[in-house]
Amino acid sequence: MDEIKEKREEGGEMERLPLAERVLVSLAVLGLYLMALIITVNAVSRWLGYTLIPDDILLIEELMVPVLLFPIGVVTALREHITVEVFTQKLSEHSKLSLALLGHVVGIVFGAIISYAAIRGFVRSWATQDYYQGVLHIPMWIGHLIFAGAMVLFVLRLFVLFFGDLKRILSFGR
Repeated sequence: MDEIKEKREEGGEMERLPLAERVLVSLAVLGLYLMALIITVNAVSRWLGYTLIPDDILLIEELMVPVLLFPIGVVTALREHITVEVFTQKLSEHSKLSLALLGHVVGIVFGAIISYAAIRGFVRSWATQDYYQGVLHIPMWIGHLIFAGAMVLFVLRLFVLFFGDLKRILSFGR
């Protein structure tokens, strides 16, 4: 855990991340800019009496998934989740790592359940070829695929962190 804190203090966390995670964060940022553009263009065009972008609400809803889920692996890797350290700050480094392992296991279990449900949802929406009602007829499987993919990648990231922390715990006494 100290090496992560040292990296944070040095700055430039993005450069130290794997390429896949940098790409996911960049896609999330791009999605956020696209959401802002859609909202701004539609607000101004409605003020002028027109609607330039049809199905703007559906587009925003679909863009929220990657904007929120793509960076979650980076947040997890940097251990930046919201934590309460009232009791854990007094624990030894070995105990903190043990709690981190427990957190990884719980995250893997729940993430795997959500991933399984997301994959089933994608398969179902692909099989039925359902789409959202509206002018653009946006297929539902696109959002389901993005959600399932993001959840699977998050679970894989938890596995990487789990084995990294397990290796550190096992080498602690040496």
